[in-house]
Amino acid sequence: MHFIPIFNFQETSVLWSVCYPEDQIEDNLKDVYSILMDELWSDVLYLFEFIKKEIKTEGYDASFWNRMSIQEIIDKILDEVKIFDEELSYVESLDQKNASRRLDKIFVKLHQNIYSLNSTNDSHRKARPKINKSIIRLYGIELSDKTIIITGGTLKLKLKMVGEHFDKEIRNLKRVEAYLKSQGIIDRNGLIE
Repeated sequence: MHFIPIFNFQETSVLWSVCYPEDQIEDNLKDVYSILMDELWSDVLYLFEFIKKEIKTEGYDASFWNRMSIQEIIDKILDEVKIFDEELSYVESLDQKNASRRLDKIFVKLHQNIYSLNSTNDSHRKARPKINKSIIRLYGIELSDKTIIITGGTLKLKLKMVGEHFDKEIRNLKRVEAYLKSQGIIDRNGLIE
């Protein structure tokens, strides 16, 4: 498992992304942030197929989304990706102290059912663009110096974040957390190779 800064140089970056071994192609590392934002959530065909599948499996709550069409949902996701990427890039352009304070407002504690009751998950975070009823969600881990490592993300198409996609993100959080612990990584300095 590797970690790369998303927007800035290693020494100043407060926002990192995990590179899972299964996403590495030959010697090229692919980080989860780029996979989500630049590939999957920017791919109209992928979004169409994903939403269509969610509608069939009741992973989509039409009343929650005011009966938006698939195309309207796709357009909303594409807008959110652009807005959120710009917001996160802006935060990285701030000095480290202000950036980490701003990230505290974007990446909030993950308060979900049993997960919020387990004190070992105090570092788990969730984020969404500052848009009413946003669809995209990023998940990450906050290190001791307020650095955030993005571990994954999903699309929220129903009122409550439950089900297979959310469960996968919880597994990713726990997987990265276990790796960080096994490597003794507690802050940004531990990420710099």
